[in-house]
Amino acid sequence: MEKSTYGIKKNKIIFAAILLSIVTGFIIIFTGMTYYKFRISELGIEDIANYHTFKHHYAIISEEEDAPFWEAIYEGALQKGKEADAYIEKIGSNLSVSYSLYELMEIAIASQVDGIIIEPNGEDYITELINKADEADIPVITVLKDAPESKRKSFVGINSFNQGQAYSEQVLDVIRRGRKKITVLLNSDSKDNSQDLIYSHIREAVRDENVEVEAATVNTQSTFSSEEDIRDIIMDAVHMPEVLVCLTAVDTLCAYQAVVDYNKVGQIDIIGYYDSELILRAIDMNIIHSTMTIDAKQMGAYCVEALTEYMDTKRVSEYYSVDIDVIDSDNIDQYIEDDTAKE
Repeated sequence: MEKSTYGIKKNKIIFAAILLSIVTGFIIIFTGMTYYKFRISELGIEDIANYHTFKHHYAIISEEEDAPFWEAIYEGALQKGKEADAYIEKIGSNLSVSYSLYELMEIAIASQVDGIIIEPNGEDYITELINKADEADIPVITVLKDAPESKRKSFVGINSFNQGQAYSEQVLDVIRRGRKKITVLLNSDSKDNSQDLIYSHIREAVRDENVEVEAATVNTQSTFSSEEDIRDIIMDAVHMPEVLVCLTAVDTLCAYQAVVDYNKVGQIDIIGYYDSELILRAIDMNIIHSTMTIDAKQMGAYCVEALTEYMDTKRVSEYYSVDIDVIDSDNIDQYIEDDTAKE
């Protein structure tokens, strides 16, 4: 009798285990199908049955892959990828776990993609990984920041001299309006020297003006840390700046928010970077003096164009330059009108 009861219990346990395995299997299949549908919808394919096998598979990598500016770069790359028969995968996006740039690069190489688009951070190990990818016959295109000592095939970015000149002209404009204390925000963790070049250009441009120009480092490891550092800068009663020069989109948004939150509107001018809807609205309300903008979608398209050209011919131009434009109160209405027309 005891054996019979034991056998029934054992059978129930086995049945429960089998049922659990079946349910788990269905969950995995459902999750996989949901993710597959999501990736397919990203590519604009409505009917999964009509899927397309792409000629090339390119990976795009950045430490700020979910920032609005990078979303625009990805969108431009995605559209150009459709024309070039290339699938563009944004490595590291929408994941529950955060990976370092090093790890994302390792993932892309291990995945044996056909090409990699990356924003380097200036660290030697990223240069080494770019060389490792090249040895694995995976061409690498650097974007926004370059790694000239690496074996990257091409660089897509902004000419630092032109960018420094554009910032200098805006700084001189606010000086003519009576501002005397200018603070340039630099990333504390950046190994890239382009920001230093822009800062030097600004200092040279105002050398004969009776003004103070200084640099302040901002911790960019998170938006919260940037906000904290910028808040401390503008709340310094002794050295409060009259002009904040922001070289990144994140710093521009944080500076805008801090100026509004701490009632410094009219006391501090902001010269910013990027053309998000919020930044454009702030220019229209005279909270932000001006902003530098580039066509992020064009930048993404250039990256795919460079990779595809190399894949087809084994040759490619070493440098693709993207123009920089200045948006201020004089042309904000025209810019919004033109941008709406493009959309």
